[in-house]
Amino acid sequence: MESRANLLTTVDFTFNADKHEYAVAGKIVPGCTAVLASGGLIPFARAEADILERKSELGREVHRACHLHNLGTLGSYDKEVKPRLHAWIYFKEHCDFRLLASEAQSIGYVNGMPFGFQLDCNALVDGRDTMIEWKIGQVYPHHGVQLAGQAAGHPHASINSPFARFVSRRRIVVELRENGFPKIHPFNERSDYETFAALLYVSAWKKRFKTTYEKENVL
Repeated sequence: MESRANLLTTVDFTFNADKHEYAVAGKIVPGCTAVLASGGLIPFARAEADILERKSELGREVHRACHLHNLGTLGSYDKEVKPRLHAWIYFKEHCDFRLLASEAQSIGYVNGMPFGFQLDCNALVDGRDTMIEWKIGQVYPHHGVQLAGQAAGHPHASINSPFARFVSRRRIVVELRENGFPKIHPFNERSDYETFAALLYVSAWKKRFKTTYEKENVL
């Protein structure tokens, strides 16, 4: 378990990689992906599949290669990674790209409710603050809601309001394809913020009353 601190904030937290759990002051807070499942937007199996894609050998190595390329410290990498990495490099070379954060973990708050997340990349893309998710598998609508949570929760140097941060940021998934070219999936629905906030409410409510319903084997 690692102890970490938010960028630009003073919130200390721990992250248990084996359990994929975040904790603040010893109390477990939900991860962004888990909120989508516990809130009822997607099945738990779908959330687990998203996490497993990232933790799979290929997913892990692709994320690592893209992250190290962002930092300018990329060394050798597996040949299976090459076309996916080249897709990311192609994306960066065909826009005005300025890195803000890469593979950064944080604790966000929406309406006072905490949640943990790890963004893939935050950058100025053609001058616009952009939250970027890397995907090597299928892209789904719920990824836009997940990015909404990240856009609202990720610290900003001059914007404190979660909703204002969300509105100020563009959200895209960059699908890193085997042919070496990226496919861009933009998410523009403003309602994604309200959806994430509602899921966070439901997730917190279910956690609060979990033992009550477990006694009756309802939840």
